[in-house]
Amino acid sequence: MCTSGQVAIWTLVLCGLFNSIMFPNIFTLGIVGLGPMTSKGSGLMMTAVVGGAVIPYLLGALADKTGSIQTAFILPVICYLYIAWYGLWGSKPKRTITA
Repeated sequence: MCTSGQVAIWTLVLCGLFNSIMFPNIFTLGIVGLGPMTSKGSGLMMTAVVGGAVIPYLLGALADKTGSIQTAFILPVICYLYIAWYGLWGSKPKRTITA
């Protein structure tokens, strides 16, 4: 958000690389401990993939509204903070379902 040129380009490329690694981990953390509800939970997780279509649209709309792509990148930062929270604390099951 605060750079330009080659640093900004490579940062975006690396974001794409790390995003590709991130989803399998999120999926696995999301379905662990669901027991007989695993198939339903995994189906629900797959509907979350729509965020990959919605967030870029919102990012573009925010960039148009603010006039700055750097300012608009606050939206993905918020998304990444939520993902970090989920990975560290949110994915821990509060209870487990047994068959």
